[in-house]
Amino acid sequence: MLTPSPQIIKIQSEADQIALHVRLWPVEDAIGWVHIMHGMSEHSARYAGLAAYLNQQGFHVTADDHRGHGKTAEANGNLYHFADSDGWNQMVDDQLQLIEHLGKDNQLPLIILGHSMGSFLAMHVCQRYADTLAGRLQGLVLSGSNYAPPWFCRTASQIARVERARLGGQSVSTLLESMSFGAFNNAFKPVRTEKDWISSDPAVVDTYIADPHCGGAISTQSWYDFLRGLAELAAPKAMAKINKDLPIYIFSGALDPVGGQGKGVKKLEAVIQQAGVKQVSCRLYEGGHHEMLNEKNNTEVYADLATWLEGL
Repeated sequence: MLTPSPQIIKIQSEADQIALHVRLWPVEDAIGWVHIMHGMSEHSARYAGLAAYLNQQGFHVTADDHRGHGKTAEANGNLYHFADSDGWNQMVDDQLQLIEHLGKDNQLPLIILGHSMGSFLAMHVCQRYADTLAGRLQGLVLSGSNYAPPWFCRTASQIARVERARLGGQSVSTLLESMSFGAFNNAFKPVRTEKDWISSDPAVVDTYIADPHCGGAISTQSWYDFLRGLAELAAPKAMAKINKDLPIYIFSGALDPVGGQGKGVKKLEAVIQQAGVKQVSCRLYEGGHHEMLNEKNNTEVYADLATWLEGL
C-alpha cells in the first residue's frame, strides 16, 4: 500500500501559545473524518499506514503530536514532558481546540480513534465535551486500552507525587518506569528486546526502538498529571457523561499487558455499558500484543475497523 505524504500544519494552543503539530491526510469526496490520538511516548507519523488505508475507504484523516511528543515536543524542547503543571488537562483541551479548528474546513461526520494513552485522552474528551461534540461526533474507537478503578489511579498518582518531590518535575523516575513499561515485557520472556510487548513483528519493534521520538520515559510531573486524569475519567459520574447514543468500538491484543491480557479491556467494555452507552462492541485478537494496528495481522484489524465504520 502506498503511504501518502501528509500535510503538516501548526496550530497554536489557545492556552499557552505552544505550536501543536498536526498531520493531515486528506482525500477527495470524503465520506467521513477520522481524528487519531496517539499513545504515550510515540507520535502521529506512526499512523501513516492506517491513514492510507482509511483514505482508500473514503475517510479524511488527521492526527496531532501531543504535548511532550513528536514534532510538537521537538519544537518546544520538552520531549516526554507534557507541561510543568496540569499537562493532562491541557492535552484534553488541546484536542477540542484541534477538532474545532480542523472541523471548520469540512462538514464531515467525525470519528475519534485513540490508542493506549490516546484512548484515555479520547474518552476524557468525549466526557468533558460531550455536549459540544454531540452534533458532530459519530463514533469512538479505543485501541490498546484498559480500565483501572479511580482508587487505584489515585494511589499510583501519589507515588508519582512523591517521586516528583524527590527528583523534580522534569526528571525521570526509574521506580515509575519499572512499575509501568518495565513490567510489560515480563509476560513475553524470553525476549529479544525491551520492547517486545509492543508487537510480535520484530520489524515494528526495531523501528520503534530506532525512532528518537518513541519509547522514552515521561517525566514525573507527566506521570502525576496522567494518573490524576485517569482517576477522574474512570469515575462512574465521568463515564455517565459519555453520549449514550455514541457507538464505541474497543479492540486490543489478547496478550496486551496494558489491558491486563484482555481482562482490563473487558472491564472497560462493561463499565461503559453500565454507564448507559447503548452500542459498545469489543474485539480481542488472539496472540496480539499492544499495537494491533502494527501487528502481523494488521490487515485483518484494518478490515474489521472498516466494517465497523461502515455500520455507523
